[in-house]
Amino acid sequence: MRLNKIFSLLVSASLIVSCAEGTPDYRQIWQKAHHLDDDRMVRMYGEPDDGTDNVFGIILEAYDGNWDKVGQLTEGSRTSEIHAYYHNLVMAMEGHLADSLMHYYQPFERGLFLPVDEKAGQLKIAASSEVWFRLGEMTMAEHSAMLAQIFSPEHFGVPYLKRLAEINLVNGQDEAARKYLRLLSREEGCEDWVSDRIPGQESQAVKAHLASLRSFAHKSDMVHRPSDYRGVLKSLLASNPDNQLARQYLLCLDIIIKDLEHFIEDYDPSRDNSRLYDEAVLIFLAQRGAITPQNITHFGLSQEILQEFSDYNNMFAFNQGAMEPMQKKYGKTYWFFYQYAKRNIK
Repeated sequence: MRLNKIFSLLVSASLIVSCAEGTPDYRQIWQKAHHLDDDRMVRMYGEPDDGTDNVFGIILEAYDGNWDKVGQLTEGSRTSEIHAYYHNLVMAMEGHLADSLMHYYQPFERGLFLPVDEKAGQLKIAASSEVWFRLGEMTMAEHSAMLAQIFSPEHFGVPYLKRLAEINLVNGQDEAARKYLRLLSREEGCEDWVSDRIPGQESQAVKAHLASLRSFAHKSDMVHRPSDYRGVLKSLLASNPDNQLARQYLLCLDIIIKDLEHFIEDYDPSRDNSRLYDEAVLIFLAQRGAITPQNITHFGLSQEILQEFSDYNNMFAFNQGAMEPMQKKYGKTYWFFYQYAKRNIK
């Protein structure tokens, strides 16, 4: 039923867009990909500015899996949820999410997952399927991509059609995939992309891509609340314990929302290695007066980090908790984040 509704919206839209590779004028590419004239583009997104155009580029490059480009576009001292979301995804794809987490702006869980609700705004909704798709959570990815399509200015967007086509290919829903591919086949520059994904005629690269996504996907339909991020990640790992992307996201979600009890439950010191995890373990143990030789051995804590944690606490006491001197020396540690980071999410 959902599929019929979305197709009724899609068919009513005009279908003239270029998705061919070209110069990275991301605003123009975004405009064409959403079938917007100049006036509609300005009314929806305002006059051209580097910040918004940068976000267009990040979303477009991520949909096409161009992670080097996404990394370049998120570099620098960015303080937006979208930049944190994509920066963290790039780091996770490289296997470095934990090691990089405290070196970039982190708006708590919204640096890992973007909510899809009436307050989100069209660009965040457009971005929200990316992490779910890469994790292998196809139900949530499909829901987000459909909402992105519906809430786009003309109820149309080439990136969302691509995402919906691939989700259905991953799920083995070939007829649904063909419907999206037929819509895309009318778009200038999409011919090769479509021909590589025709069910039963996929290119070798596409077959490998889809097989990788299927290996992470749930083996049966799962129902979760949209905000039950931890539950989704746990079920993904239950389905495939080798889903390293989901494992990074689970541990870093626990850490970023300061849920150390669940972190200790999820953490396995024999396989999860990061300075960030050691810092979180020390906070957990210190809160319980449990920095004992037995626990030091169990969690593999080095004498170096034990000494640094002692130095941190001594400096905190000496400065009576003043933030500025602590930030200068320890601003990139989880100890500082845990003690000083405050939510401003409404």
